[in-house]
Amino acid sequence: MSKQLQIRYERAIFRDLPHHLRGLRILHITDLHGRSPHKINVDIWKKLQKMRFDMVVITGDMVVNDMMQIAPHLNGLYQMAQRVPVFYVDGNHEVYFYEELAKLLRNLGVTVLNNRQGNFAVGPVNERANSVVSVAGFRDYNFLAAHKFRGVWDLIDNIGRNGQFHIILTHQPQIFDWFCAKRSSIRSALVLAGHTHGGQVRLPFMPTLFAPGQGILPKYGDGWYANPDGRLKMYISRGVGSTVFSLRIFNPPEVALIELARK
Repeated sequence: MSKQLQIRYERAIFRDLPHHLRGLRILHITDLHGRSPHKINVDIWKKLQKMRFDMVVITGDMVVNDMMQIAPHLNGLYQMAQRVPVFYVDGNHEVYFYEELAKLLRNLGVTVLNNRQGNFAVGPVNERANSVVSVAGFRDYNFLAAHKFRGVWDLIDNIGRNGQFHIILTHQPQIFDWFCAKRSSIRSALVLAGHTHGGQVRLPFMPTLFAPGQGILPKYGDGWYANPDGRLKMYISRGVGSTVFSLRIFNPPEVALIELARK
């Protein structure tokens, strides 16, 4: 049982990665699950401010049940957005106040990806030679299901038409199946997800035992997944916070720093 933040250093290797994206460093934050408008349960910002990265992605569940729970994180988010581009997609806990939270994040300088794709310059804001990368973000899986997945395949087709390599953000990992499906036009992508907490309570040397939305021994737990030819890769972070109960057993809080590399 621990609140000591771990930084997971990972490399994502793609055979067809554009040369200008080699060495791109992506800081992946997910599942903060802020519970108080007055204090931070796990203070990640001081440690992260000392690190070097070119973009930040936040894959949902920044709070539990009240958007005011994000208050202790606002300064850290603002400072991040002053350094590098920051991208956000929502999680299942944010659905009831999504518009209000999205507006707040935009005012901090965060790019909110509401079922859309764009080409963005990434890297430190004070450097002239920024790289451009396709970044796409999907609304939370529960929201998409409630709307009968309308427009999902149109977005996937649009992503496939816009460039050959993409960074795709989603809260719940189940939609990785869509990107790997035969009808998908996405050729090469790094997908970043959260939601599972890696099971939150784990046993040593065992895989994720339970994930919300997937049940016992889920198909997607934590860590790396790929389609057969390796052109589509997904990293599921165990995340920072907790839900239902505030314990993380054999499962310390995690933020991932992922560097892109070309095979």
